[in-house]
Amino acid sequence: MPSAQNKPYIDKCIVSFSHNCFENRREADQLSLEKARREIAQGKNGISHLILRAWDDDVDRLKFLFLLNGIPVMCYSLANLLLSSLSEVVVVGSPEVGQVLEAFLKSVGTLGKRIEFVPENRDQLTMVSTLNLGRKPLSLRSNELVLFQPGDLPFMYDVEKVLKDADIEKNNLVLWLNSRQEMFPDFTSEPESEFVQRNYHYRLIDDEKKCLHDVKEPNTYPINLETLETDIIELVHAQRKDGQLINALFSKALTLPHRFLRMFPVLANHLMYFRSNLNQFRPNDTYQFGMHLNNFNRGAEILLNTPFRAKVHNDPAFVSDVDALEDWEDFEALIHHATKEFGEDGLCRIHPGGDLLLKFREDAMPALRESLPMYKDFPGYLNHIYESLEMGHVPYDSKGRYQNSAIPKSLIQSASNWYQDKAATHPKTLTA
Repeated sequence: MPSAQNKPYIDKCIVSFSHNCFENRREADQLSLEKARREIAQGKNGISHLILRAWDDDVDRLKFLFLLNGIPVMCYSLANLLLSSLSEVVVVGSPEVGQVLEAFLKSVGTLGKRIEFVPENRDQLTMVSTLNLGRKPLSLRSNELVLFQPGDLPFMYDVEKVLKDADIEKNNLVLWLNSRQEMFPDFTSEPESEFVQRNYHYRLIDDEKKCLHDVKEPNTYPINLETLETDIIELVHAQRKDGQLINALFSKALTLPHRFLRMFPVLANHLMYFRSNLNQFRPNDTYQFGMHLNNFNRGAEILLNTPFRAKVHNDPAFVSDVDALEDWEDFEALIHHATKEFGEDGLCRIHPGGDLLLKFREDAMPALRESLPMYKDFPGYLNHIYESLEMGHVPYDSKGRYQNSAIPKSLIQSASNWYQDKAATHPKTLTA
């Protein structure tokens, strides 16, 4: 297996505001409802009524365009990247995304960065297609990682630890796994401290630290596009949810006999020891797949045929994406709470890009509300979606005002406290 000697930091990013699309609304809603009903029946922590696109929609139900405090989700992600040390950002998305991007940059500027928009390929809405579209405007070297970032992480503003991670230099792919124990160390004794409700399908044993992690798939990918095989990249992304990733990787290994033979000791070790080792931490645990961290790293390196590192992190913002209506409402309730507590600039208390976002809302949103169909009556649009997906309540009253009726106040307060502390230590805040 080749070694890596990469540039020790990342200064280029591909941010995706693109998403796959279903043939029709009936099919999309059926999948969303079946998933939510199954999670409810199983008593899961994280219930998800997924926000899905469909070809026959009059208005493209693209989650990145949904409004938080009257501001598109995508603009929060853009603000995070503008406040980082990145020098180049390529935005991939729909025509409406391009329109919002143009208005955003006209309002707040580029902060010295090169920002380029590339339209999504509506005939091929895959991760590999998005990566290929995004990489074309970038002058990437063979020893350079790029950050691939989905655009639905509105409060993931602490990206410097990813861009300047010590593991970049020696690895061509780094997976930042979401660990429940690291992000919410007190969730057992203080349930309200777990202000992001998710389902964790993986179990990961860290032998060095002698601990067990409940793990969810990553949402951010530092990746060397010159060294990784695109079909495996697509496999990792497409199968990353609902506990399917490891099974998919082993299935792929079976099609690569030489690599499978090298992986056999890893698999044998897993089959011999993992279940018994897991029982020492948590007897009779149920899970979809689990592995020792060291074993996972060795197996992934063999399959990918490139230096690889998986690691856990402690930042809830990395797992807090906007995949579902529940996720959207978590953030709307959080910002509503901050505004009620601190006034109209309350967003600035919990997000270091708050001033940029509020300026954009004042400068650009009046025109966008006239030109983009989703924004003409966003409260009515979202209330209709809530009703069609059997949410049991609607987020806005008859006058279009947000009404917090679904989320426990203790969770909102816990989230607000955490983000206030986080924003106060952001480099932008310290130099403001």
